[in-house]
Amino acid sequence: MSISSPLFNCQQATLLVERRADEVLPINTRVQLWAHLRLCPYCRRYEVQSALIARQAKIAAQTRVVTEAALSASARARIQQVLDTSGPLPR
Repeated sequence: MSISSPLFNCQQATLLVERRADEVLPINTRVQLWAHLRLCPYCRRYEVQSALIARQAKIAAQTRVVTEAALSASARARIQQVLDTSGPLPR
């Protein structure tokens, strides 16, 4: 991304915060982003929240999910009874 102004607008800064997670930004872009983040409390908050979401997503991706969860026979019967008595779903 080539930006000629000395500081980014917030839309550009948040895009670069996300890009920075995946690639090394050119030094001039990093400096401009650093300057924007020092001046803009909203983008600083976005940066912190983005990092938190990325960490939580990584943890969630590494968490083992139980795929063999099963309902008891009585629970299945209760659900089936509700489905049978409620009629067709509206379209």
